[in-house]
Amino acid sequence: MVGVCVLPSAVLAHGEDAGVPPEVNPMSVVVAARGSAAPVLNHTRRHRRAQPWEETLRMPLERGRCYELVGYATGAAPVFAQVIAGRARVGDSLAMTATVPRAARQRFCAREEGSLYSLEVRAEGESWWYLAVVPTDERVESAPASAAAQAPNADARPRAQGPSTQRFPIGGDDYVGRQVQAFARQREGITGLTAMTRTTLATNGAWESRIEIASGRCVDVVAAGVPSVADLVLELEDPAGHRVAQDATRRNVESIRHCAPYAGTFRLRVRVFSGAGLVGVQTLEEP
Repeated sequence: MVGVCVLPSAVLAHGEDAGVPPEVNPMSVVVAARGSAAPVLNHTRRHRRAQPWEETLRMPLERGRCYELVGYATGAAPVFAQVIAGRARVGDSLAMTATVPRAARQRFCAREEGSLYSLEVRAEGESWWYLAVVPTDERVESAPASAAAQAPNADARPRAQGPSTQRFPIGGDDYVGRQVQAFARQREGITGLTAMTRTTLATNGAWESRIEIASGRCVDVVAAGVPSVADLVLELEDPAGHRVAQDATRRNVESIRHCAPYAGTFRLRVRVFSGAGLVGVQTLEEP
């Protein structure tokens, strides 16, 4: 079994406590939430300015093991923590805020080499936070060794295990096809990873598909509805069933982007939240 390195707690920043009431202690909230598990990372900071604060924490993990990120923040602004494997985002960012009266939690698994993992923390303003990364008993199969999740000092563009040979025309001559083409014009060199699919959906109707994504490849999934479709919802799940991307707006043309840290079969779900009608969907891939 690979040894787990326990990192020391970060030292609190000097200065005022950003208006955080002294009786509200993020550390006590997180320690109570994580239980007796020994963390591989502890981190806390008080940020006393209204301007955002960002930092990146090295997070050496054990490949093939799953972990839970637990955090809590108080103050005037929320704090977000994002797990990174090389240069690829792993799951959604974890939002920590006192408006939710409990610790925020997020589970993730280290499928790549453990030394590639880091944690990006961003405070939107005055805040005080504490977070911990604790190992769980769950284990997963490691991804094949590849250049997918590169070290931060490596070439910025991730490389796939192998090139996809088949390419599909982007969009089409109808209304939904032209919307996809308009999106693709904003991405130089982008190609069609899947064929354009059209389906008619009622309100709350959903369509699902499975997409093979090579490790290290970045894809954009675009869904476009006719004008009678008011709001589309896009979700992408990794091979383990964890959501890795979701749209954040309310429009009838939506897109999500994901850079896969490991190869596998991903599940795409498109749902009509409001309205009804023809919907076109296509997955595009960067060169």
